[in-house]
Amino acid sequence: MSYKIRNILVLTGFLVLISLVSGYLLLLHFPRKANKIEKDIKSLKKQVTALDGIEAEYYKLEEVIQGQEKKLAKLDKKIVSSVSPANTYKYLNTILDHSGFLEFNLLFLGEKEAKGYKYNAYSVKGEGNYGTIYRFIAYLEKGPEFYKIKKLNMRMVESKDEETGRNKIVVPFDMELWALFADVDELPRIKRTLNNVWVGYVTNPFYPHIYRNIPANADGLPEVERAELKAVLPNKAMIADNSGKVHVLKEGDPVYLGYVSKIDVEKNEVEFVLNKGGIVERFKLQLRFNESK
Repeated sequence: MSYKIRNILVLTGFLVLISLVSGYLLLLHFPRKANKIEKDIKSLKKQVTALDGIEAEYYKLEEVIQGQEKKLAKLDKKIVSSVSPANTYKYLNTILDHSGFLEFNLLFLGEKEAKGYKYNAYSVKGEGNYGTIYRFIAYLEKGPEFYKIKKLNMRMVESKDEETGRNKIVVPFDMELWALFADVDELPRIKRTLNNVWVGYVTNPFYPHIYRNIPANADGLPEVERAELKAVLPNKAMIADNSGKVHVLKEGDPVYLGYVSKIDVEKNEVEFVLNKGGIVERFKLQLRFNESK
């Protein structure tokens, strides 16, 4: 074979190879790449379109955050993740340092859950003069700890002082107290304490203008208006007077200023009829239950 023919064949082979490569690039590779680029461009355009107005949304969100920060800065209650009965008892005794001495006992009713928060419920029962009770309640409501008085009963009791023989006014009270707590993100610490609570002067609405002619408790009978019901049994009940002495009573038994009129086992209560200087009243004592487990 001559050199001329061989060179022609080699050149023809190169031309065929170049044609195949060029055809692949022009007909398959570049069109596919162009399609991918077009898709990427469309995707980027969608992302850019989605970003329209995001700056305005950012500023709105920033305003909301600043508003929440201002509210948190004004927070005057300390929110904690839990409050034990020991913490509550200690806090109530700290309040007494500000309000004045007050006799009370604390009964834990159990932990309960509400929407977004939990609370420990307590029954607080005691007695004292009205001014001290008023200040005690005011410090509870206005103090830095998160407490809520759910129920409150107060009444005026007039009796004779055994030492002086003079009439005296005592205000027994019974309240249901909630200690609130919640699992929340870390909040700024509040600087307010019980020392920052201001309580104004109040007039005692229970103070009588005219004392009733109430006899002295010469026989040492239980003063039921200042007592606590401890147990209710068929045909008998056990009560503890304000000194802690326990009395077992039956229907018809005498008490200071009256007698036991009814013992209701189903309702866990005892009813008394009292004669206060010619004014006959019915008074009930109910059993307090500890619901904690």
